Amino acid sequence: MTRLPPSPFERTCDCRCPTHHGRHRFTYNDSGCQCRITCATQPTTLLAPRGALFLNYHGDLWTVPILAPDRFDWRHAAPVTTDRDPADSAIARLLRTATAELRQHLS
Repeated sequence: MTRLPPSPFERTCDCRCPTHHGRHRFTYNDSGCQCRITCATQPTTLLAPRGALFLNYHGDLWTVPILAPDRFDWRHAAPVTTDRDPADSAIARLLRTATAELRQHLS
């Protein structure tokens, strides 16, 4: 039996964030968070002009504003209500599909 690689939520932070380094990350709007997009705990992320969209550990769509390249304003990260906007629902579905495909191909 082939074992799938760990999901991002099974990994610990590796980006030297003072809040999460060496720990699992289940909260995305901690005031001291300095996690980067390259952090092992960061789920599949879609970069947009003023922010990023990503999946949390439940597979729900969240958004976070960008402060600078590869730096996010995690204090203002928030869930996106996908039942109000078909585009948000489509983005969430595509990110879930991409995550599943990547995990399958990386095993």
